[in-house]
Amino acid sequence: MKGKKWGIFIVLLVMLMVVSACGHSAAQEKVQTADSKDGVITLKVADSFPTSHNLSQEGAVYWMDRVEELTDGKVKFEYFPAEQLGKADDLLDAAKNKVADVAYVGIGYVSDKLPLSGVGELPNAFDTSVKGTKAYWQVTQDILLEEEFLKNGVRPVYAVTLPPYQVMTTQKPVKELSDMKGIKVRSGGGAQSLTIEKLGGTPVSMPAPEIYTAMERKTIDGTLFALPSVKPYQLEEQLKYITENANLGSFIVSYCINENVWQSLPDDVKAAMTKAGEETMNHLSHYLDELTEKEKKEFMAKGIEFSEVDEDAIQKKTKAVWNDWAEELNNRGLPATKVVDAFREALEE
Repeated sequence: MKGKKWGIFIVLLVMLMVVSACGHSAAQEKVQTADSKDGVITLKVADSFPTSHNLSQEGAVYWMDRVEELTDGKVKFEYFPAEQLGKADDLLDAAKNKVADVAYVGIGYVSDKLPLSGVGELPNAFDTSVKGTKAYWQVTQDILLEEEFLKNGVRPVYAVTLPPYQVMTTQKPVKELSDMKGIKVRSGGGAQSLTIEKLGGTPVSMPAPEIYTAMERKTIDGTLFALPSVKPYQLEEQLKYITENANLGSFIVSYCINENVWQSLPDDVKAAMTKAGEETMNHLSHYLDELTEKEKKEFMAKGIEFSEVDEDAIQKKTKAVWNDWAEELNNRGLPATKVVDAFREALEE
């Protein structure tokens, strides 16, 4: 009789554990879905840009506005700019862990987690944001989405490659390769650091919001940066020299949604976000290319000196960056050569 009672007890205990586990699982599932009330879906969007930044106004805000329009107000957003929900290099985790539903992911800042996705940052790949963005997005959809983004629990809703990066310095101009020797240059990480090393400089990795203070303290002598990003961080106050034809790669600005949140959204909302993403990439890349020319004229009028560098010498040095970048990732068992080939093919198209 005791054995029979003990058996019943074991069965009840197992059932209780199963019910508890199911309830816990259901609770987790609820946490990972979009917040919805009265038929309105509210999503939190986070990034590191000041609201005056063109990547905020012409990128994130533009995308959110389009999604709201395309869904007739079915989707609303709570926007947290300027690192309110996390530092620039922590925002991938913010999206993955649903601190935010959608977050800015600067690919170079997370090259340890999204190494292949840095292919769009390689030097001398493209000469306009429009061209780079189209090619990069194609590779993202064909390869990088499955290879990296989804493995990190996120899905890009749009991504833009910035106009070609130039060397910007505070003390002396860079006109010859020898001028790079020994100077400390801020890098966004990933391929940018390899590029600086090939040119003889010393890369110092840091997110963009930290550049101004680093220049002020003379921790760095300059930075690799795109012209449209100078004014939002007030760098024109300290910069004296900028190259105009170096083309030292780019930086990839992507906004990613938590994958579980994405899967919880209705199909019409997914379609609206996809369409808004395509429109944002087209709008923002054209805007950045036009702004590059405008900002150059303005900076020259303010006394910042622009100088040309020996393009052949630069290209000869930076060509090896592509091979080194791919070889390092291939040795880690990642399909880097496949990604490089796909990116080159997309650029040619």
